[in-house]
Amino acid sequence: MRSISGVKITGLFGYVDHDVEFTKGSPITIISGPNGIGKTHFLRLLHALISLDLETLASVEFKEIEVRFSDKFALKISPHFESGELAGFHLYVKRPLTRKFQAIILPYSGRMEGSEGPDWAVKLPDGSWFDTRLDRLMSRETARRWGLRINTSPLSLVQNNASMIEVYQDARSILVDTQRLDAVPIYAGKGHRPATSGPGATVRRIRLYIDQVAAHLEEARRRSLNESLDADQSFAARVLQKARTTINEKDLKDRYQRIADQHAELHASGLSVRPVDVRFPEEKTTPTERRILNVFLDDWERKLQPLLPIHEKLKSLRRIVETKFIGKEMFLSPKGQIRFRSKINGRPVAVHALSSGEQHLLAVFSMLLFSARGGSLVLIDEPEISMHAAWKHSFLDDISEVARLSKLQIVLATHSSAIINGNWDIVREIEAPRIPDTDLAEMDTDEDLDSEV
Repeated sequence: MRSISGVKITGLFGYVDHDVEFTKGSPITIISGPNGIGKTHFLRLLHALISLDLETLASVEFKEIEVRFSDKFALKISPHFESGELAGFHLYVKRPLTRKFQAIILPYSGRMEGSEGPDWAVKLPDGSWFDTRLDRLMSRETARRWGLRINTSPLSLVQNNASMIEVYQDARSILVDTQRLDAVPIYAGKGHRPATSGPGATVRRIRLYIDQVAAHLEEARRRSLNESLDADQSFAARVLQKARTTINEKDLKDRYQRIADQHAELHASGLSVRPVDVRFPEEKTTPTERRILNVFLDDWERKLQPLLPIHEKLKSLRRIVETKFIGKEMFLSPKGQIRFRSKINGRPVAVHALSSGEQHLLAVFSMLLFSARGGSLVLIDEPEISMHAAWKHSFLDDISEVARLSKLQIVLATHSSAIINGNWDIVREIEAPRIPDTDLAEMDTDEDLDSEV
């Protein structure tokens, strides 16, 4: 989605105003300040405006929210009242180089259709549903057939306004409440709604996230196989096309070594199904051999391309995990599932055997790396919860790497100086409002007390 340059919220709780300029030159912005001034509600309302979650917008008092984008688009929303009752919202959009906002009214009835779902259907932070029976995401159509509560698509609400469609067609926001990462539905029995917590809930949530890793890997392997099949079918034709091409032997050998090293790394990580046993000839090659080898390297590189993005993300997750988990290492099973084992004796370590802090960290980073779609706005509330003091100091470096790999814009709300770790250039302090002292001089306290007797 578009990069956000600033957000202004007025009338929060009826008396609080915040105007925050986001960090330039960094995908990370940290919002800091004392408790009780609306850091969490700032994130919630920003998420609600980007996703057009009218229910959340209706649950918090505010006068107006304005989002400024780096490309000079702007978006605003304010409550719309009729006869003193909330009837909807005024939504405004302003295009670059224009002065006026265009406006529409979004009706709000206060009702949401759909249920929270059966025990095997888990709602993800981005509002989509995951089928734990099949280990895959459900389409909106499938979720709707099951009667699951689906976040209304923003595009369906602004479909008659071209400027708003331009803003919302790629708008994606994820709100990460680190206090509720373990809130996974637990089956309560036939005829009962799933509970949101219970024994083993944290482990189930983590397994959901790491199951998504396996789903991503399966998809990458499928695309790699398709590339391989397509390349095999056209190999002879492409060799003939390059029959007169001149190939430098040193460049070809360097290219071979680079791809071979890349493949070996993928194979060692468990992403590549089989090694490639093709060695570069030790003796000087002929022009024909170089042409054939060059086409072969084209195909080899083409087969590896679908695996590289997930490989980089897995490398990042492995580094984050293994620099913090004591005596444990991460690896992939043959089916592409994340597993852990002891560095001491090589024995498997189950997810439920990880400490609560390790589980928390694994959930946060596996979710951001493998659940957040590229270009999303990610809003994280108090990431320091359940985090060891030493981990807090490296959190910003870790989350910055994740933002780069997944192409995310991330906003953190925290009052932890350890999380900030000296990076005050990306911190935006929001202050408590000045509330005038209530003038009690004119009140007759004794008279009031007497009147209640």
